[in-house]
Amino acid sequence: MRQNVKIQLLLNILDEVTGRFDELFALKEKLLQETNYKATHDLLTGLYNREAFEKSIESWITSNKKFTLVFLDLDNFKCVNDNFGHDKGDEILIQTAKIMRENLKGMDLIGRIGGDEFVMAIKDCDKNCANHILNIIEDEIKDTFKYFKVSASIGGVVFPDEAKNYKSLLKKADKKMYKIKETGKGRVLV
Repeated sequence: MRQNVKIQLLLNILDEVTGRFDELFALKEKLLQETNYKATHDLLTGLYNREAFEKSIESWITSNKKFTLVFLDLDNFKCVNDNFGHDKGDEILIQTAKIMRENLKGMDLIGRIGGDEFVMAIKDCDKNCANHILNIIEDEIKDTFKYFKVSASIGGVVFPDEAKNYKSLLKKADKKMYKIKETGKGRVLV
């Protein structure tokens, strides 16, 4: 009888140790996921950060998938931060990210690469398709933030038609975006 009590006591201790180990293992997994998320995402908007976006695009280029790379810059954003504060500016950045997410498919990529600079990669999308989607995004941004006079200047290029690597694509999309800024802002050029 005494032997059974000892065995039961050992089994209880083993169950408790196993339970604690499972809790620690689950906590470790959760912390790893959080760390990975923080390393690959912009913490304000939840979008990919510059490095994670570039890495994803590089894999698309390697697999030779057709896509449109887009550079979006918010117009008059500095005035919001200067006149209404950074909290209001953060709200606009978060809402801009939401507008982009709602208008793109789940397979597309969106990243925030600077203060008010965003990039998108729209899979299986030519110039006409991109123009249609991006004009909707620009109109929504303009309508949502009309009180602040914030709009978006958007430039895009098609892979592999206009460039063969990420840096060239980004440079050309950025150049198109700046062409818009120089000629009136708040438009799309793909």
